[in-house]
Amino acid sequence: MDGVVIDSERLHLRAMGLTLEKFGISYTQSFLNEYVGRSDESFFDFVFNNLDSSHEVEDMLENKNLYFEDLLKDLQYVDGYLDFMRFVKEQKWKTGLVTSSSLFTVNKVNELLNHTHSFDIIITEEDTKKHKPFPDPYLLGLMSLDADKSTTLVIEDSINGIISGKAAGCKVAGITTSFEAKTLLDAGADFVVNCFNEIIYYIDL
Repeated sequence: MDGVVIDSERLHLRAMGLTLEKFGISYTQSFLNEYVGRSDESFFDFVFNNLDSSHEVEDMLENKNLYFEDLLKDLQYVDGYLDFMRFVKEQKWKTGLVTSSSLFTVNKVNELLNHTHSFDIIITEEDTKKHKPFPDPYLLGLMSLDADKSTTLVIEDSINGIISGKAAGCKVAGITTSFEAKTLLDAGADFVVNCFNEIIYYIDL
């Protein structure tokens, strides 16, 4: 969802940073960037276990959600996404949203953009014990859709997401909304595009 459907990665990182600042925890931007495409829980678990154990993970998560909710007023779809989804629906292909975000975040975004109706299934942070970069979220998505991994295309903007999709046995397209092309290719993307309309040229109809 984040960085693929909606232009929200920067909002998540800002909310995470504001949360750390509130609790007096020092951080660098590069540290935040390492968690693009990963769950909030894994981020704050690391903070608790390695940086500062004086604040409960649940308290930090709650504060992050409040900051993110406040930042949502600036939320927009990734350019070209809506046209691409119309094309996908015309082909009558199955669609799944596999996100590291929480159900809370998905629902908050849906209140603004009504995006979930486009998907046959939705997998969120709460649905698997292991999150991206592990393959578990995409494996659950494949099972829920009764989909063949060999004919499934995953679209990802992050290193962790690409690793997850490839580990699940899918073809993965990287889109340069969060990282440059070389970074996505180095992570294992089968091909990289700068915008959604380029993806169609790689699809064997």
